[in-house]
Amino acid sequence: MRGDRRQIQTAVLGSADSEEPLMLPLEAIALDAFRRRHEHETYWCGLMLGGCGVQLATKLYTDRVCSLSSRAC
Repeated sequence: MRGDRRQIQTAVLGSADSEEPLMLPLEAIALDAFRRRHEHETYWCGLMLGGCGVQLATKLYTDRVCSLSSRAC
C-alpha cells in the first residue's frame, strides 16, 4: 500500500501542539523568501489542525505547487 500523496500546504511553527499556523507559498520564488523568513523555525503537522503531529520539511518544485512533506504523513 502506498502512502498518502496529498500536498500539505498548512503547518504550525515550533511543535505539533503549537497554535501558530502558517500557509506555505505555492510558487518556488515565494518559497525561497518563506524559507529565509522562517530560517530558524521548525514546521509541524499540527494536531489542532487535525494533523498527525510529525515534523515537516519544505519541498521546492518548479513544475507543480510547493508543499510540506514527511514520510509519516
